[in-house]
Amino acid sequence: MKKLSYILFSFISLVLATASCSGPEEENPVIQTPTKLVLNTPATANQYVDLGYDKEAGTVNFTCSQADYGFAASANYYMQVSLDATFANFVELADAYTSCNLNVKANQIAEAICKLRGIKSEETYTDEPARKVYFRVRSQILKYEDTSILSNVVAMEKIKGYFALRLPGYIYLVGAPEGWSGPSEDNKAHYEAWKLFEDENAVGSKVYYGEFDIPADKFQFRFYSALTGWDKDSYGSQEKDAPKDINMTNGIYDGAIVKGKGSYNLPGWTGGKVKIIVNMSNDSKMTVKFEKVG
Repeated sequence: MKKLSYILFSFISLVLATASCSGPEEENPVIQTPTKLVLNTPATANQYVDLGYDKEAGTVNFTCSQADYGFAASANYYMQVSLDATFANFVELADAYTSCNLNVKANQIAEAICKLRGIKSEETYTDEPARKVYFRVRSQILKYEDTSILSNVVAMEKIKGYFALRLPGYIYLVGAPEGWSGPSEDNKAHYEAWKLFEDENAVGSKVYYGEFDIPADKFQFRFYSALTGWDKDSYGSQEKDAPKDINMTNGIYDGAIVKGKGSYNLPGWTGGKVKIIVNMSNDSKMTVKFEKVG
């Protein structure tokens, strides 16, 4: 009986000792800075790749080695694109990948090529033959900047791009400040000066910003999302076609905006600059803000 008790006591002591030794290391692993990250040359590296073949769902596949951080780290992988092997200028694509198998969106590569070429608009875009494009991967554990590491560079020889820039969206201010010229394509040049734009870093947000100098007694207007005539694509203070009086408190008006032709009207406006924010991100709760500048 004594022998059995001794064996049982020894076994429990061994289990406790093992647990006390392994616990802290597992709970607080030491992060190593990796020294090597290998991006493999894609099987399609020497093939003709038309990025515009499937603009919505097309991808280009890349694989890489897993960066060694000293433990099973959950790292993110980011693709970088350049038009020269030195990566003096490059674009890091928006998507983060959690595995070493990266299906990179073709439209993101095409957009990066446009940016690297200095394209600013569709009017300045010129078509070009398939060209060599360079790629590398960056790996990093989130929240640990010093864990970032870059891979080697690989080239794809024949990449055919297209105009793929995602430009900020815009709406138009239409009303007394610009002379009620009329939201038609014939007046497109006139309304260039009366656009509100999305932020360049928030394309697709449907939040529009503008600043305008509104003359005295001319604070009456609404907004149009397209130059398709008076009766379409109009947004304002109310649905019916009639101005609605508003008031500013400490130089600010916050209110709703709805689909309709009701204009915002501020009686007694003495003139000056106004910052405008139109938030159409939520169709059921769109808002507008006017703020007097100075």
